[in-house]
Amino acid sequence: MEVLNARQCFTPVDGGIDFIYTKVLFRQDGVTYCAKSSNRRVDSAVGADNLRDIKPIPPQAYRPLLPPGCTIVLDSSDCYIKQPNLISFEGGVTLANLVLKELIACEVIRKHPHPNIATYYGCIASDGRVTGLCFKQYPENLMGKINPGHLNKSTFILSEGCIAARKMATRYLSGIEGGIQHLHALGIIHNDLNPANVMITEDDTPVIIDFDTSSAPGTLLDQAKRTYGWFDPGVRVSQESNDLDALKELRVWLTGSSPEEFQFKE
Repeated sequence: MEVLNARQCFTPVDGGIDFIYTKVLFRQDGVTYCAKSSNRRVDSAVGADNLRDIKPIPPQAYRPLLPPGCTIVLDSSDCYIKQPNLISFEGGVTLANLVLKELIACEVIRKHPHPNIATYYGCIASDGRVTGLCFKQYPENLMGKINPGHLNKSTFILSEGCIAARKMATRYLSGIEGGIQHLHALGIIHNDLNPANVMITEDDTPVIIDFDTSSAPGTLLDQAKRTYGWFDPGVRVSQESNDLDALKELRVWLTGSSPEEFQFKE
């Protein structure tokens, strides 16, 4: 068996968190499985007898049927190919639905490009199912560029070592806002705007990426995987204010002086 990925899972307990299990993704005889381990560390030497709740992940669970009229990429060698993170598999076809939702949004974006929105080339498919979405590759994201240590928001805003980088990055705000306004004009709400979802191009232009939570206004967000600390958990509907509030949070992240200015706590 080949271990593909492993992630520790925790549960809140009395104001803290307790380890519950490690989720393991592995491949054996051409089939991909998810399982659980009681050990915190799982390496390539783990055997099936050390795992529990082993479940095969069928292709239809993460590869939706190819919709008619979609753009097909024949040569994806120079693309960034986005595929679902199977470590998030919980059963059913949730992952396939997220891929399909992103594909539909990106087909609209492809017909109406914008300099501050990621360039989408089309999808790749096999046996009538979508196996990946193809985007232009970008060198780095905003988080990695100015916060390579991935400090939490409060620590980052108070760090004297980050002052120069934050001041420099304020120039990206107008472009990010322009990208969000363009999405809204297309009837698309991003719903997960944060520094990790803003790439920086070779010519120093901010570009919004990651549209698997994007949807039309009024859509329920029960299955959406948004980034903790960058949205209001009480809002479960896609609406323009989700993006505008996240943009305000990003502005505080770059220009604020106190964690008290943040709307959303980590």
